[in-house]
Amino acid sequence: MISENTKPTPIRPKPPYRVGLIGVTGYAHDYFRSLNALVAQGRLVWGAVTIINPDEAKEQIAILDALGVPIYQDYRLMLESEKLALDWVCIPTGIGSHTRMIIECLNIGLQVLVEKPLAPTLQDVAAIQAAERASGVSVAVGFQHNYIKDTWHIKQSLLDGEIGEIQKVDCLGMWPRSQNYYQRNEWSGQLYHGDSWILDSPLHNGLSHMVNLILFWLGDSLDTRAELTRVSAELYRAKPIEGFDTVRTVGVMESGVEAAITLTHASLYQMDPEILITGSNGTLRWRFCGTHTIASKDHVRTIGSPSQLKVRELMFEGVLDHIAGNTNQLCTTEQAKGTCKWVNAVHDICPIHNIPAQYRDEVVVEEGEIFDVVDDLENYAIRSYYDRCPFREAGAPWAILPHERDVKNYTAFEGKFCEVPDREDPLVRASL
Repeated sequence: MISENTKPTPIRPKPPYRVGLIGVTGYAHDYFRSLNALVAQGRLVWGAVTIINPDEAKEQIAILDALGVPIYQDYRLMLESEKLALDWVCIPTGIGSHTRMIIECLNIGLQVLVEKPLAPTLQDVAAIQAAERASGVSVAVGFQHNYIKDTWHIKQSLLDGEIGEIQKVDCLGMWPRSQNYYQRNEWSGQLYHGDSWILDSPLHNGLSHMVNLILFWLGDSLDTRAELTRVSAELYRAKPIEGFDTVRTVGVMESGVEAAITLTHASLYQMDPEILITGSNGTLRWRFCGTHTIASKDHVRTIGSPSQLKVRELMFEGVLDHIAGNTNQLCTTEQAKGTCKWVNAVHDICPIHNIPAQYRDEVVVEEGEIFDVVDDLENYAIRSYYDRCPFREAGAPWAILPHERDVKNYTAFEGKFCEVPDREDPLVRASL
């Protein structure tokens, strides 16, 4: 069934579209560069920009000043002053600000592209979708792989039975993150910040593309995602943060297919994420970087993967198409909701387990960055991935037993395991 939230915006402005941007530094700088390239091509016009930290954005301000673009220090003032001069607003801001910014844009009829994840909790998603229905405008979510043709071609191949009936899914990703990564803003690695839940983690932020893709590919029609019915989880903390940096979780879909996901930011070595979908007649191996492979009993074929820069460009092109009224393929709030449900569920199933100090190490690389890592984590994660087993069975001496819960009727985040960790714990105190 196609969600009503996939309908194109009723607004049909004439190109070039006038874009507003909230933020230009950090990851938002990538948005700024992509949008400015489209402006240079004549496909977009800058409408207005919000910059709250001008001292860190001198280069961007010089470019915008040269183009005569209005710059505001408060996004609400930008929306109020420039709403008639905008067609579209991009929101590459912190997780905790997404909900209010999206809703305020929808309330004045503006199309939105919001960076992933959509929102911290299922309650936030419900509020956003209510605003979508009231405004008649649909939100595009920055799970950028959902905007490229290969993702949809893979989905169609799965629906066509190229690898037979899907039996199981496995995913592994190891992206080390340094102390600088968690110090780049006030909310990184946090459970709660300001007046909002954050629930920042590899599952909900850096590697959340994997969760979204798995749910999308397991959906029973081209436009839909799979629905979780049961979730198990084991959550670990090796870094001085509130949230978890390592997770193994297994989701069971309505179809009965199990998807096992192992992700970490606490390894010493990097392994770019991959997803392995096993069917009765073959396999699909998707790689974040490199070539995807579909292998059946009859043949093997490969699918080239665009560069990550190209993937981002295709996302912006997809949203431009959407604003123009074309029924193109993008990530809707209904698709992104599944990732939020999985993230909320693991937090409500399992407390975060601190990995004891004797199994952790602090590594300083040549560039001077400091990484808090777990000894031999790569070995345990790879064993867990290939043997489809919890960390304890993979031999990790610090591992706990997975916690499990039925989530058929799970519709709201409870937060019962999300108290801020003990601030007397040295691991936590170091982050404060």
